[in-house]
Amino acid sequence: MDILSIVGLILAVGGVIGGMVLEGGHPGSLLQVTAFMIVIIGSLGATFVATLPSDIPNSLKALKRVFLPPKYDFQGVMDKILELANLARREGLLALETYANSGQGDPFLVKCLTLAIDGSSADAIRETVEIDMAIVEEDDKAGLKFWETWGALAPTVGVLGAVLGLMHVMSVLDKPSEIGPGIAVAFVATVYGVGYANVVCLPMSFKLKRHIEHDQLLKQMTLEGVVGIQSGIAPGALRSKLKVYMGNHGGAAHAEKK
Repeated sequence: MDILSIVGLILAVGGVIGGMVLEGGHPGSLLQVTAFMIVIIGSLGATFVATLPSDIPNSLKALKRVFLPPKYDFQGVMDKILELANLARREGLLALETYANSGQGDPFLVKCLTLAIDGSSADAIRETVEIDMAIVEEDDKAGLKFWETWGALAPTVGVLGAVLGLMHVMSVLDKPSEIGPGIAVAFVATVYGVGYANVVCLPMSFKLKRHIEHDQLLKQMTLEGVVGIQSGIAPGALRSKLKVYMGNHGGAAHAEKK
């Protein structure tokens, strides 16, 4: 579980409400069903209009990815690739079938190894795998785009809610006691729109973008490792090549656990 996402959300909401309380406001004034219906439900409907039906499952997967991220074990994958490289150097590529058929290996690494074991050339492996990576990346970006779109639309729908509220206030100008509360209620819609976009949707889309980048980088490292094995690169040279992809991802301190 990504504790940082949960803590960040709590801090963001707590900071806004806490500041409001310090200014003498009451948190209960933000609980407006009408504003919620107009802004959150309304902007969700607009987001559906902007989203392909096939992308909705990707948006739900993206939501899960924010709070229950996958593990990007760069060090572990590199160690396994080097282990397999040593095995292939001693016994040949066919010796890697045991790992590929074990059902317990990294799925992407197994996919790349299977191509190598079947006799595909380095160029054929790279071409096939890069197409697969591009398709997965597009699906991931579709999930990200849903939250990014919702974050872009919510503030505008919030302004629409505020205008509707002010229209109602204008209809009761003959009742001065209702004008002040009416204006306050009208602006709650703007708070909902701007707050939901900048506290929930946009931060989630930013984190999802980083997840996609991490995933693609790990896959690229895996692909380069398998191509190196297929090409017969010495394990020492392969290690140096793969270390370029490590950056600050090496070690347990940088592993994101499920």
